[in-house]
Amino acid sequence: MMEAARVAGLAFTRAYVGNVHAIAHALGAFYDVPHGLANAVIMPYVLDFYGEKIQKKLVALANAAEIAGDFVAEIRAMNERMGIPTKFDCIKVQDVPALAAHALREANPLYPVPVIMDKEDCVALIEQVMG
Repeated sequence: MMEAARVAGLAFTRAYVGNVHAIAHALGAFYDVPHGLANAVIMPYVLDFYGEKIQKKLVALANAAEIAGDFVAEIRAMNERMGIPTKFDCIKVQDVPALAAHALREANPLYPVPVIMDKEDCVALIEQVMG
């Protein structure tokens, strides 16, 4: 188990999921959202936020996974096939600044990410996932 956790940690770092993971932790802490579900919902939004900075890597991932189109679109399609929602109804407007602050304390500067989120970026992203 320790080796599996170590390898998973390496994968997280290499996959640049830091902001996804940090926001998922915040949603879990505030609303008891299951961590895997939060990650699945948030991931496409964060990958979109990264934009051009990660396009080459997303193309490589799509090629490796034999995806004939946009990698992020395939994540969204896969989520839909599995019944994973695209938004969370539990997020309260008044909690958004605190959620963002919580996520940013974890993610910056601890996680290696291609684009550093500031508070406004994180708030905007959380607002996108509000149902």
